[in-house]
Amino acid sequence: MVNQSRMDRHLSVRRAAQISGVPASTMHGWLQGRHFPTPALRPKFLALVAYLELGHFLHAGLWQDEES
Repeated sequence: MVNQSRMDRHLSVRRAAQISGVPASTMHGWLQGRHFPTPALRPKFLALVAYLELGHFLHAGLWQDEES
């Protein structure tokens, strides 16, 4: 969903990475589903989610399993 929204807005992976403040390789991995944001990088991922106006798709327990 995030990657499709990015493409729909004609936003490059490099620009998405700039918005989030992460390397393009990290962003590419996230968008391709190769890995998920680490706890330390979640706010950066969420910055892209907010930019793409996708916050309403997130649920409260999204990363609950890892926080226990």
